[in-house]
Amino acid sequence: MTEQLTVIAHLRALNGQIEETKAFLSGLIKPTRSEPGCIEYWLHQDNDDPAEFTFYENWTNRAEWDKHMELPHLKKFAEVKDKVFELQKLRLMTMISDPASNR
Repeated sequence: MTEQLTVIAHLRALNGQIEETKAFLSGLIKPTRSEPGCIEYWLHQDNDDPAEFTFYENWTNRAEWDKHMELPHLKKFAEVKDKVFELQKLRLMTMISDPASNR
């Protein structure tokens, strides 16, 4: 059995580029959700600090996430990163509980 991968990515808009960051990151949602291995892909903005963004993602397995990282919209992410926003922390985690759908 292949283990489900959870990804949590914390990002911060640079130099007051909050709206630019929000627009760019929001544009990743539709193409990513259409990828075969994507289970969930959620973008959050911090209520107290609007320059802080967090992606919460669930993938069927690490191999599918690795494929995702090579797609054109993620290549663009690499180009924009450090110009508009910075990636502060990336956590790759294995789900050890039963998924909520098994309740």
